[in-house]
Amino acid sequence: ELEKYIDLTSPSHKFVFTGHSIGGSLAILLTILLANDRGASFVRDNVFRVFTYGSPPIFEIESTSNTKRDGYLDDSCSILDAFDLPTDLVYGYCQPWDPIVRFYSKYDPLYPLIDDLGEDGITLFDSGPSRTLRPIMKTILESWEGWPGYRDNARAKLGQDYRGVGEHFLLLPEPIRYLTDRLVAVNTAVPTTDAVVQISSEELLPALNEVFTLDTFRISYVSVAIRSFVHHFFPAYGSPFVDYADKILEEEE
Repeated sequence: ELEKYIDLTSPSHKFVFTGHSIGGSLAILLTILLANDRGASFVRDNVFRVFTYGSPPIFEIESTSNTKRDGYLDDSCSILDAFDLPTDLVYGYCQPWDPIVRFYSKYDPLYPLIDDLGEDGITLFDSGPSRTLRPIMKTILESWEGWPGYRDNARAKLGQDYRGVGEHFLLLPEPIRYLTDRLVAVNTAVPTTDAVVQISSEELLPALNEVFTLDTFRISYVSVAIRSFVHHFFPAYGSPFVDYADKILEEEE
């Protein structure tokens, strides 16, 4: 449906695709579909860049093109490389405590709902919610007629090894936030952006999992859920990022 608008655009103009959350994933998907249907040269000639903010990964690849060359790791994006597109075509920005960017990956904090259950498909293990919440969760799953089909479909198709696309940029908070995050139970304030660090798509999720830990499934606890999703929705990708950019511009002047 979008192709007719693309075709109506002046050839002297280039597209900028952007989106937040699933909107960013759709922007990447549109880019890949254009490359698949019209060729990589069409995308390189007509798409200036894709910007995403807090977007979940939607691609996986069976074999990666990232190999060590002369002792160095090639930071190219294996997904874009498979379509003969440059890595810097996609810029992805994320808050380090944003849980959405980890969905459908091996670091997905909600995956125990899909995979880590008893043989009956409804009994939650210790890695699931707290003991007081397990009977409630089990009752919900028992009463949902579509749960078995949804779970089987998710286990078969999600793969749980999706990865980011392009070059990624972490909006890092001031250092004190690392400490307060562990000491304050309900730390819902979106931190100011103290630094922006570039990281490859291959390194992003392992780095988030190691440094900015989201305990498996405990995101469903009210306090942690509030804190986590505050880092995904407005203003997580609004004023902190804008303020940081303004500060950089002032320093350059």
